[in-house]
Amino acid sequence: MGEREHRKKRLTPEQKWQIFLEASRKNTTDAEVCRRWGIAPHQLRVIRERAKDGAFDAFKKGPGRPKRDPEVVELEQELQRTNKALRELAIENTLLRSKTDGA
Repeated sequence: MGEREHRKKRLTPEQKWQIFLEASRKNTTDAEVCRRWGIAPHQLRVIRERAKDGAFDAFKKGPGRPKRDPEVVELEQELQRTNKALRELAIENTLLRSKTDGA
């Protein structure tokens, strides 16, 4: 397979992670990693930047549960209000039916 053909191949996230790990080792150079994987130096820079951004996003979350989406919280509250209203209507319907059946 020619070097040009290899460059056109899309790398999977797993392959990009492997490239990042290889490039992070002290006993290898960026040029070696680029040659081995058939990528250009700018592609290696992009992989490093994305790994850094992903790590920052993961560290921002902090310990504990993730914060709840306010829209989801609002929708859940609306669902509870709707369910309560439905239960009240079902009770009212039952009472009205019992009054008409007994009359």
